[in-house]
Amino acid sequence: MKGVILAAGKGTRLQPLTYSIPKEMIHVCGKPLLQHAIDMFKAGNVNNIIVIVGNNKGAVLDYLKDGKWTGVDVSYRFQTELSGVARAIYTAKPLIDEDEDFFVTFGDEIIEPKDSIVKEMLAIKKRTGAKCVLGLSPVDEPERYGIAKIDGEGRVTEIFEKPTDKEDLERLKTDGRHLGANGVFVFDHDIFKLIEDTPRGAKNEYQIADSIRLMIEKGLPCFAYVHEGIYRDVGTHKALLETEKELMRNGHM
Repeated sequence: MKGVILAAGKGTRLQPLTYSIPKEMIHVCGKPLLQHAIDMFKAGNVNNIIVIVGNNKGAVLDYLKDGKWTGVDVSYRFQTELSGVARAIYTAKPLIDEDEDFFVTFGDEIIEPKDSIVKEMLAIKKRTGAKCVLGLSPVDEPERYGIAKIDGEGRVTEIFEKPTDKEDLERLKTDGRHLGANGVFVFDHDIFKLIEDTPRGAKNEYQIADSIRLMIEKGLPCFAYVHEGIYRDVGTHKALLETEKELMRNGHM
């Protein structure tokens, strides 16, 4: 099975740090953010890694090379236009077999504990026959995330990218809380056709939440994996500092 790591973003919110290095190479607890993503895949025996890169990502290639030194096989795809997460995922299509499930995660997020995530998400996919398993975490600022509502069986019934309307926010609660997409997904090959059919959405970009919404509207099964541990989008200086402190406090070194 393959794992796709999205690492093409510019990291503008982490400037001036990202003037000199890609955000995925910023260290948290002694290793690059990118390595945290690779370690999650390795823990689940996903050892064939596709890294999606953009301009000015030479440090990523210099660090990973072919990946063998860190126990994985790494290949690269170049995203020429930064037009949203859905299109970043689509960049991996030539390297994904038509009968193959694959993982996707971001190269600039932290999820802990991570050792069982891959195994548990695959178990959900096998048990339910889902076309997608969507990683979710409880979030306090729902307007920053793709928010999903799930039913009692864990099936995703609705997803909305960065909702701000009060009625939407209330409707999207699951058991009194908001569950935000935490950047870990399992898809089968059909996601590529859904991405092709996805119009531009928030920020005039192609959002993967919109592709998943198309999936749900077509009656295709999408199920959730709810992770109750630490989840941090390390996209700002404040988040970087707070994440480092939290991981150290909880022994995730």
